[in-house]
Amino acid sequence: MTFYWQRIGVASVLLLTACAPKQSPPAAPPPAPLRPAPPPPRQNLVVLLPDPSGHASGIAITNSGGTQILSEPYEAVRVERADTSPTTPFPMEESEVRRVFGSLLDVLPAAEVVFTLYFAEGSDVLQPESQAQIPAILNTIRERRSTAITITGHTDTTADPQFNYQLGLRRADSVAAILRARGVDGAHLFVTSHGEANPAVKTGRGVSERLNRRVEVVVR
Repeated sequence: MTFYWQRIGVASVLLLTACAPKQSPPAAPPPAPLRPAPPPPRQNLVVLLPDPSGHASGIAITNSGGTQILSEPYEAVRVERADTSPTTPFPMEESEVRRVFGSLLDVLPAAEVVFTLYFAEGSDVLQPESQAQIPAILNTIRERRSTAITITGHTDTTADPQFNYQLGLRRADSVAAILRARGVDGAHLFVTSHGEANPAVKTGRGVSERLNRRVEVVVR
């Protein structure tokens, strides 16, 4: 009997051995999934566009972190946060500005065009060199099909403020009359006077200043 149980025992061991799956070396753990790189922080991009009139222009970009000045056309800065100083200004190619801002540039209204006409002291008659600008004003109105033309009269300080207001208005009216006579719809003209209140050159009272004796025509 003892021999019989030994054979059964041996047979059981062999059976278990034969049926057991072959042991393979433990598999390496799968690599940890790669985390996507965090997106770059969002930044505001500010670009200075050239002035349509060709005049020099500039803008200060200021927040609690600091200030940068843009003074050249197509100069730009980036601003990441309100408490981080704007970056040092850098130039952008016009083509790159168009690529980034194309859809916005396409809907920008045309910049207004300003003409400045001058007068002799106490007079509401245009100086000859200013009279010569009338054709350019008319061409601009026609090209833009403008229906909003502002005509503002100004004076120097050689008379009292009330007289100067009326003189500025007469100057503006005289320019409006010239434009109406050349075919501009009077309903599109907005005539006003600042008198001596908005000088191109600040002076004391009683000062004859040629640059202040003017009418500004703004064509939108």
